[in-house]
Amino acid sequence: MYWREQEDKKDEYQVPDDVFDLVFKLRGSSLDIDHAYALSQALQQHLDPDTCARIGVHGVHMAGSGNGWNRPEQIDAELPLSRRARLVIRVHRDDSDAVTQITDRTLQIGRQSVQVGASSIRKLSSMSTIHARAVRCDPEQSEDDFLRQVASELDAMGIDVSKMMCGKSGAIRTGEKIIFTRAVLVADLKPEESVRVQQRGIGDGRMLGCGLFVPHKGIDAVYEIQE
Repeated sequence: MYWREQEDKKDEYQVPDDVFDLVFKLRGSSLDIDHAYALSQALQQHLDPDTCARIGVHGVHMAGSGNGWNRPEQIDAELPLSRRARLVIRVHRDDSDAVTQITDRTLQIGRQSVQVGASSIRKLSSMSTIHARAVRCDPEQSEDDFLRQVASELDAMGIDVSKMMCGKSGAIRTGEKIIFTRAVLVADLKPEESVRVQQRGIGDGRMLGCGLFVPHKGIDAVYEIQE
């Protein structure tokens, strides 16, 4: 007889389902490149203020340059809205029903009208590397000071971050004001830490897509490209 006791398998971390992304199909012709503020204003026409205060709006991410085509640099330029374009909104489970009421409604996003289609649920990721496309910052702030600010906010969540990288700077027009942002990538997180950051985000401006984290393939690949 050959007999070997199996080693106890460690319980894999299960991503909680109390916070998730609602992914809506869209139908329309185009959107301005800088549409974050107009989108937030459009959503506020259909959602109550308390719901708007709790959700995060990833926005609609459209095509970049490629195949001989260069994405326009002007922030007031329009880009075509492809069939694969999606509106992604991060919600708590308790707000899910309220947010899905935008289904089949038409959003007036600046100069364009966009119809919202059916939605699906996308769970948060437990990947160790996550990034935010935009985090609000002071335009006079250095990259090092910005990273120290991010590290301080993560520390307040009980996360001692070991690897971060600052990304592109950007700007969001909000009527008469311009909000300055930086992208940031955080790596080597434990699964529960990664989810915690995605659930809470950092900084403010969630309705404008600021401070929201999504999974990334890894910091090593980014570093190699930059080198």
